[in-house]
Amino acid sequence: KCQDVWCPMTAPFFSEYLKQDSQAKRLLLYALNPVKMRNCEILMRSHERRGDKIIIFSDNILTLETYAKRFDRPCIHGKVPEKDRERILARFREDERTPTIFLSAVGDTSIDIPEANVII
Repeated sequence: KCQDVWCPMTAPFFSEYLKQDSQAKRLLLYALNPVKMRNCEILMRSHERRGDKIIIFSDNILTLETYAKRFDRPCIHGKVPEKDRERILARFREDERTPTIFLSAVGDTSIDIPEANVII
């Protein structure tokens, strides 16, 4: 079952968002919205408790790395060496202690992960 989860910005965060002239800065603030981050954590932990295998996807590498670091989960993107990608994917596939990975668009075409049953 697929669901959309909307994450409105807090008033101070939204005010800062509106002040930005740069579209790149707006996109970054949009992605790093603390309400979005908190909801991502709630969804991730809920699915982990159920025993799901979760991929959290983002096109924005800084956002991906920020979330992965904050939640202490492995991250795969274009700058991650192939050897490290393979190690992370093997852990995700085989180790129940690695229920979640963060993945960029690098996974769109080159990675087969049938073990994942939840995408955030």
